[in-house]
Amino acid sequence: MTKRHSLYRALITGLLCFAVATATAKLQAAKAPLSKEQLEKESQYIVTGKALAISSKTKRSKYERSFGIHRDRVYTIRLKVTTVLKGASLKQGQEIIVQAWQPSTRIPPLPGLQGHQPIPAAGDTVKMYLLKPQQAKEYEPLLPNGINIQKKAE
Repeated sequence: MTKRHSLYRALITGLLCFAVATATAKLQAAKAPLSKEQLEKESQYIVTGKALAISSKTKRSKYERSFGIHRDRVYTIRLKVTTVLKGASLKQGQEIIVQAWQPSTRIPPLPGLQGHQPIPAAGDTVKMYLLKPQQAKEYEPLLPNGINIQKKAE
């Protein structure tokens, strides 16, 4: 083998190692459930209420950005607030929109965030630990366990 071939082989090996190292550095793991204290501290709003309606739609993932086909099921929850435990801007009786999500398709399959668990059904009584990003109309539950179903619909 010539010196030139050895140099090319070393260069290609180095580039492959660099590509693998940078690709794996961007991978995320599933997020561990938060304790009650963490939920209370990290949330901007804590409310209880009744889920009036739930709809879902599969969309391109905004959480998984690596190469491949990645889709999430995005849930829109219309919630009637019965109690406000944190967050002065929300009022009892107000209806708010909460968006939650779960992964739907991951090709290739990758480790990463697994979305919100559980997702309530219409009629369920829930306690939610919420954030509201600036300029957003919808509230978002904390990941992964910012939704707590207190009573299932009958």
